[in-house]
Amino acid sequence: MDVDRHLEVSGSVKVADLEVGSRAEIHGALKAESVEVGGSLEVLDTAEVEEIDAGGSVRVVKNVNCKSIDVGGSVVVGGGKVTDQIDVGGSFDSTGPLEFNELDVGGSVQLKGGSSGKRIDVGGILKVSGNLQFEDIDVGGTVEIDGDAAGKDIDIGGVLRVGSNLNLAGSLEVGGKCRVQQALNAGRIEVGGSLEAQEIKVEDIEIGGSIVTKKGVRAESITIGDRGRARGPLFGNSIRVGEKADVEALYGKNIVIEENGKAGIVHGESVRIESGCRILGEVLYSGSLDADKDVSFAVEPKKVSSLPPA
Repeated sequence: MDVDRHLEVSGSVKVADLEVGSRAEIHGALKAESVEVGGSLEVLDTAEVEEIDAGGSVRVVKNVNCKSIDVGGSVVVGGGKVTDQIDVGGSFDSTGPLEFNELDVGGSVQLKGGSSGKRIDVGGILKVSGNLQFEDIDVGGTVEIDGDAAGKDIDIGGVLRVGSNLNLAGSLEVGGKCRVQQALNAGRIEVGGSLEAQEIKVEDIEIGGSIVTKKGVRAESITIGDRGRARGPLFGNSIRVGEKADVEALYGKNIVIEENGKAGIVHGESVRIESGCRILGEVLYSGSLDADKDVSFAVEPKKVSSLPPA
């Protein structure tokens, strides 16, 4: 079906191909192999279409069942399934749970809780009103997930907020701030600004600014950057605290506190403390302690045969 300008149908439409020059309004359900609209497409029921291509906007009130959606402006769907690619220049909103493969949106995305997909690439903001399952998320601005989030990798330029638990098989990279209300588990974490969570379990973590936990961080390798700040205990095989950094409690095998740092409790096998550092709490070591002469200890360091359980 080929319509030069405007198409309005009071009921449902079932065609092989639908091409409309300007605007299409379907008051019932739409079933087609391909739909191409120069302006806007509105479907007041379900849409079962292999390919949807619109220059302006698309609105499907109920579920979609598509292979691909390519829209220059905005998209609103009631949920459903898109097996291949969703490519939107402006905004995308799914008011019901959506299953998808790849979601690429230039502006903002809103997803209903219970949605799942593989790759999510958003230029601006991603908001999810519940749980989300995914493989990769790459967002230039802000991500807000109200519930649990589970996937492989996340790369956020700005801010990440998760309302419950965050579980990643791979890496978490955040340029600005990251706040997880409950537990955070990942293979690798790198945060340029601040990180907050109840507890963190990770192989390797690097924090440029501050980190706050209640139950602590457990990792193979922990790095707190220069002038960084850590509140909550740090448990690691290798722990490095940068210059002028301030940490609360360190429990590790190999610990290095660089120049002019400040720490509370320090328990380690091999401990190196550089010039100008202040240690305000208990220092226990089972192997070696190498401290520069001007290091200030509130309590005399003590060598022990074995460290207390951490």
